[in-house]
Amino acid sequence: MTTHYDRDTLIDYLHGVLDAETDARVFTHLQTCAPCNALHDEEAALSEALRLAARADERELPAMVRARVWDAVRREKPSWAERLRAGWGPRLALPVAAAAALALYFGVPAFHSQQAAAAGIQAAYYLDEHNAEAQQNPFGPGMTPAVYSTDAQDRSPSTAATYIDTADAATLDDASGAGN
Repeated sequence: MTTHYDRDTLIDYLHGVLDAETDARVFTHLQTCAPCNALHDEEAALSEALRLAARADERELPAMVRARVWDAVRREKPSWAERLRAGWGPRLALPVAAAAALALYFGVPAFHSQQAAAAGIQAAYYLDEHNAEAQQNPFGPGMTPAVYSTDAQDRSPSTAATYIDTADAATLDDASGAGN
């Protein structure tokens, strides 16, 4: 072979950044070419010398500085949130999730029943208003009293009870004046 690889290609080969095909060609060329092999060995020795020099320049902190750092780390007290997360986090996750699920399960129907009760109160208010107008002007258009249905469990006196009596009285006397 008369072609040789340049220094940059051999450095890339040493660092393993060549594509697979080029890497295989350089490998087979180094097996047979003494000048390229010598250049490769020279670059490998230089790379190793640079690594050793860099490691030698790494300095350790003085013993007193290391002791002070470790002492400060040991004296530092974790916050209550860090202690809770470290000690109780895994043990607390399941009960909190279960409580949230139960709150959603039982809370949503209770919320809906409160809304339904509020709507019933509003409807009763409008019926009461209608019946009050019907008592003031019984001959007005569409002024028949609104009839409430009484619940067997709720026998407390209310404004609705007086209107029920009025409605019952209105149904007892029809337009001809004859009772049932």
